Amino acid sequence: MSADQGVGPVLHATPFARAVVAVIEDENEHVFVRDEGAYLRVLAPRVCRLSRAGLAAATDPAIRFPGDLEVVMSSFTGVMRLTEDGAVWMLAEKAVR
Repeated sequence: MSADQGVGPVLHATPFARAVVAVIEDENEHVFVRDEGAYLRVLAPRVCRLSRAGLAAATDPAIRFPGDLEVVMSSFTGVMRLTEDGAVWMLAEKAVR
């Protein structure tokens, strides 16, 4: 994956963030995670999806979405769409269609 095609969140390195990464890896193909110590940079080619259902199954069914994800997400690459059902990061060109 070229660097300009990768999208996804940048997360503070916490146990919850590691659960987010695990769900993203399960729900997407070709995910690249760079552990920078204090934070985790997650990149997937062109589109990166995270479902609330997947995250609730991996953590706590009472997870607030949106809400709990943003606490550990310091930044992201791409354009983000966040609903109560999940988060999607995508390339800007993909978002305008």
